[in-house]
Amino acid sequence: MRKPLMALAIVACLIMSVVGGFIPLLQGWIFFVFALYLLATEFETGRRWVTSARRRWPKLDEWIVKARDHKWAPSHLKKFEDHTDPTK
Repeated sequence: MRKPLMALAIVACLIMSVVGGFIPLLQGWIFFVFALYLLATEFETGRRWVTSARRRWPKLDEWIVKARDHKWAPSHLKKFEDHTDPTK
Protein backbone atom coordinates (compact mmCIF):
# COMPACT_ATOMS: atom_id res chain seq x y z
CA MET A 1 0.00 0.00 0.00
CA ARG A 2 2.94 2.34 0.66
CA LYS A 3 4.36 2.28 -2.87
CA PRO A 4 1.11 3.33 -4.62
CA LEU A 5 0.61 6.14 -2.10
CA MET A 6 4.16 7.38 -2.66
CA ALA A 7 3.62 7.25 -6.42
CA LEU A 8 0.47 9.33 -5.96
CA ALA A 9 2.38 11.82 -3.79
CA ILE A 10 5.09 12.09 -6.46
CA VAL A 11 2.50 12.84 -9.13
CA ALA A 12 0.84 15.43 -6.86
CA CYS A 13 4.18 17.15 -6.27
CA LEU A 14 4.91 17.22 -9.99
CA ILE A 15 1.51 18.78 -10.66
CA MET A 16 2.16 21.38 -7.95
CA SER A 17 5.53 22.18 -9.53
CA VAL A 18 3.82 22.88 -12.85
CA VAL A 19 1.19 25.02 -11.14
CA GLY A 20 3.98 26.82 -9.28
CA GLY A 21 5.48 27.75 -12.62
CA PHE A 22 2.39 29.79 -13.42
CA ILE A 23 1.64 31.24 -9.98
CA PRO A 24 4.40 33.57 -8.76
CA LEU A 25 3.65 33.07 -5.05
CA LEU A 26 4.07 29.30 -5.22
CA GLN A 27 7.65 28.12 -5.59
CA GLY A 28 7.34 25.30 -8.13
CA TRP A 29 10.95 24.16 -7.98
CA ILE A 30 10.55 23.17 -4.33
CA PHE A 31 7.76 20.74 -5.24
CA PHE A 32 9.84 19.41 -8.13
CA VAL A 33 12.80 18.70 -5.87
CA PHE A 34 10.48 17.15 -3.27
CA ALA A 35 9.04 14.85 -5.97
CA LEU A 36 12.57 13.80 -6.90
CA TYR A 37 13.31 13.24 -3.22
CA LEU A 38 10.33 10.91 -2.86
CA LEU A 39 11.19 9.12 -6.08
CA ALA A 40 14.80 8.51 -5.04
CA THR A 41 14.06 7.47 -1.48
CA GLU A 42 11.23 5.07 -2.28
CA PHE A 43 12.40 3.44 -5.52
CA GLU A 44 15.88 2.17 -6.39
CA THR A 45 15.21 2.85 -10.06
CA GLY A 46 14.25 6.40 -9.13
CA ARG A 47 17.56 6.85 -7.34
CA ARG A 48 19.45 5.85 -10.48
CA TRP A 49 17.26 8.16 -12.60
CA VAL A 50 17.87 11.13 -10.33
CA THR A 51 21.62 10.48 -10.19
CA SER A 52 21.90 10.29 -13.97
CA ALA A 53 19.64 13.34 -14.39
CA ARG A 54 21.83 15.36 -12.01
CA ARG A 55 24.87 14.33 -14.02
CA ARG A 56 23.22 15.23 -17.31
CA TRP A 57 21.54 18.52 -16.29
CA PRO A 58 23.68 20.75 -14.05
CA LYS A 59 20.73 23.10 -13.50
CA LEU A 60 18.83 20.27 -11.77
CA ASP A 61 21.86 19.70 -9.58
CA GLU A 62 21.83 23.41 -8.69
CA TRP A 63 18.13 23.21 -7.75
CA ILE A 64 18.73 20.26 -5.46
CA VAL A 65 21.63 21.99 -3.72
CA LYS A 66 19.58 25.19 -3.46
CA ALA A 67 16.58 23.30 -2.07
CA ARG A 68 18.73 21.56 0.53
CA ASP A 69 19.51 24.92 2.11
CA HIS A 70 15.95 26.27 1.89
CA LYS A 71 14.13 26.92 5.17
CA TRP A 72 11.15 24.75 4.14
CA ALA A 73 13.29 21.83 3.04
CA PRO A 74 12.80 18.54 4.90
CA SER A 75 15.65 17.56 7.17
CA HIS A 76 16.29 14.40 5.14
CA LEU A 77 17.16 16.33 1.99
CA LYS A 78 20.88 16.23 2.83
CA LYS A 79 20.72 12.41 2.88
CA PHE A 80 18.89 12.50 -0.47
CA GLU A 81 21.58 14.71 -1.94
CA ASP A 82 24.28 12.36 -0.69
CA HIS A 83 22.55 9.31 -2.20
CA THR A 84 22.05 10.94 -5.58
CA ASP A 85 25.29 12.93 -5.83
CA PRO A 86 26.71 12.18 -9.30
CA THR A 87 30.30 12.86 -8.20
CA LYS A 88 30.27 9.97 -5.71
